[in-house]
Amino acid sequence: MVKRLMFLLAVPLIVFGGNLTLEDGLIKAHTEVFADASIDPSVSNIQADLSMQDNNIESIKGTLAFNIVDFNSTNSERDEHMQEMFDMKKYANISLKINNIVKKSDVYLIDGVMRMHGVTKPIEINSNIIQNSNKITIQSNFSVKVTDYGMEPPSLLFFTVRDDVDINASLTLKVQ
Repeated sequence: MVKRLMFLLAVPLIVFGGNLTLEDGLIKAHTEVFADASIDPSVSNIQADLSMQDNNIESIKGTLAFNIVDFNSTNSERDEHMQEMFDMKKYANISLKINNIVKKSDVYLIDGVMRMHGVTKPIEINSNIIQNSNKITIQSNFSVKVTDYGMEPPSLLFFTVRDDVDINASLTLKVQ
């Protein structure tokens, strides 16, 4: 009886759902200090809790997240200022919840919710998504404003960090 019950519970997962595991990922950010230099932190330690149904890209749902402490540039002092801006002790991570994916001509539109610095905002991200056999690659480029998430870009004397942060995300998922 127990075996039959376990089988009945497992069938919907096998037939209708498939777990996706993050095989490789890199999220890069880019902003600038006006009249000074580029700031280019990145993170590869990304947590993914994603699923897909019926081998259909448009059914992908779930969450991607990373810890602010793992978001680093080539300048540790600048990274400390970035962590202060994010109030890392209170808001330790950034997450994106994927609610829906829709194909629009050549690209997919990811409709989701981004949570950063304790602020949750809807976001739409144009992405190139390719599925080959048991792998899915997602390439996305988009921008966010730190002021939209309740933060002020840091400044020192006459130098201010640009409010817009350009994001480049590259993910490889494995279909389980």
